[in-house]
Amino acid sequence: MAVEEEFNLEIPDAAAEKMITVGEIHAFLLSELKRLGRDCDSGEVLERIRTIIVRQLGVSPNEVVAAAQFVKDLHAD
Repeated sequence: MAVEEEFNLEIPDAAAEKMITVGEIHAFLLSELKRLGRDCDSGEVLERIRTIIVRQLGVSPNEVVAAAQFVKDLHAD
């Protein structure tokens, strides 16, 4: 939900359920922002995602990499 608020868009539940890694949500957001005609810098989008994950899950920023799995690596449940 915080990601939706940060980027002012809606992530369908079916799509969110399939996103296992940080990289998958990053790719989804880049695609969706492009589809909506909104400028997006890949690095900026990743940093905004990282900030949200660090705040929400209390993990170290260096743990939030593209390959990190939300449940397995970042302990989100």
